[in-house]
Amino acid sequence: MNRVGWLKPGLGVKRWLLLTLLGAGAIALGALSGIRALAAGAQLPDPLVQIAEAVALRDLNPMVRAAAAAAVGLVLVGAGLIGLARAAILPYRTDRPGVSLLELLERRRRLARGRRVVVLGGGTGLGTALRGLKLETAHLTAIVSMGDDGGSSGVLREQLGIPPVGDLRNCLVALSDAESTAADLLRFRLPAEPGAPRGHAIGNLLLAAAIHQEGGDLERGVARVHRILNVRGEVIPGTTVALELIGTTSEGATVRGQAQLARTRHIDRMRIAPEGARATPSAIKAIQQADLIVLGPGSLYTSVIPHLLVPEILAALQARRAPLVWVANVDEQEGETEGMDLDAHLAALEAHGASGIIDGILATSASSRRVGAVGGVPIAPTLHHATDAEGRKRPPLFVRDIASRRTPHLHEPNLLSRALLRLPLRKPRRAR
Repeated sequence: MNRVGWLKPGLGVKRWLLLTLLGAGAIALGALSGIRALAAGAQLPDPLVQIAEAVALRDLNPMVRAAAAAAVGLVLVGAGLIGLARAAILPYRTDRPGVSLLELLERRRRLARGRRVVVLGGGTGLGTALRGLKLETAHLTAIVSMGDDGGSSGVLREQLGIPPVGDLRNCLVALSDAESTAADLLRFRLPAEPGAPRGHAIGNLLLAAAIHQEGGDLERGVARVHRILNVRGEVIPGTTVALELIGTTSEGATVRGQAQLARTRHIDRMRIAPEGARATPSAIKAIQQADLIVLGPGSLYTSVIPHLLVPEILAALQARRAPLVWVANVDEQEGETEGMDLDAHLAALEAHGASGIIDGILATSASSRRVGAVGGVPIAPTLHHATDAEGRKRPPLFVRDIASRRTPHLHEPNLLSRALLRLPLRKPRRAR
């Protein structure tokens, strides 16, 4: 928008701009009156004299007249500037009632000073982490795994040939300033078509339309929805293409697809197709510029490990300058990680490329006791040891009370974000 565009009707700017200009004129009038009073024999220009007479200031002491005009001008300028500020900040107001302009400005200033945090994951866990971190920093980036093939995302992926959009939608909702409004709208599902278990979520269709309008460019399509929802931070797809997740069980069986793998026990190895999938340039740049990198929380084999299987993302994590913390899940996942303790989770991550890149492990204190319907993820005593059975140094373990009281099998967003930003992590050796 050019400068003339600010004068368009309906922006709520012109009235405050006019008031500011009137105030500036009154201040100028007061200054000239004061100069006239101080400089003997000095005369005001005729137009200014007429203005003074019009406002009945002719009979006042010259210095009083000057001070009155300047005071009125300051009041008008102040009111105009406050109005301009309100009009400029209006698009950034939240949907929370009772938030004052001062609170909003203070919060935005505090968030602007926050650290650059990058979170890699997918599913519910990623949205949970973002929901808390967005209250701590404005420099937040979510890198989303592109392996989902279930539900509405899977149908759109198959019908339209686009990468899965469900996890992208959840992250956009989590980072939206007006989250409750956005969530109600974007998660609303249309009636199911004949033969389908349920209909498409509005948010999935919105992303699919944006990607189509951007000529199939996934990043630009997501960025377009960013602007619609006034998202804090960024949501970035991890890869430029959809991934097929392929797992091999300890019995040698091959299982294909995220939806099937989520229900599979005893997964031994994971791979992706295409094997040489390229990472998005935005994801690599975000990792390189981060102050803190968070891996998880999320489904171990279908949300977290897939990031490590993308060669460019793994290389960027290995060359990182920021500390990387892995957030362990509160609860085991029925099927996928059933019966696994945190030591087994860590071993699975290291077997898929995470060896040497984890600078700290954040686990919930609830993990040491049984919680939820499935049962909590126990912390094996060996995980507290400085080295493993083969003599390799273990990442430091930090146990914090970060489980939700309402849903004890999930993290509490605010507790999780505060714990993450207060961990005494050391930078990787290459960054020192």
